[in-house]
Amino acid sequence: MSSTSERITKIMVEIMEVDESSINQDTNPDNMPQWDSLSHVQILLAIEKEFNVTISPEEGIENMNSFEDILNFLDE
Repeated sequence: MSSTSERITKIMVEIMEVDESSINQDTNPDNMPQWDSLSHVQILLAIEKEFNVTISPEEGIENMNSFEDILNFLDE
């Protein structure tokens, strides 16, 4: 797991209060009940802070709906 993946995982574990083993490349709101609209916003805000990036509301809502989407955004 890359450093970026580990950092995203840590954020998700803290916000959604789940075990690290439940987070993987396929994690998304459809297969993670704890990933609701509030936790989605909290995840995006934490990612902005952790990675010193700005995520527009449209980008966060439309394009960052899975662990893999978030990772791809940060890798760009």
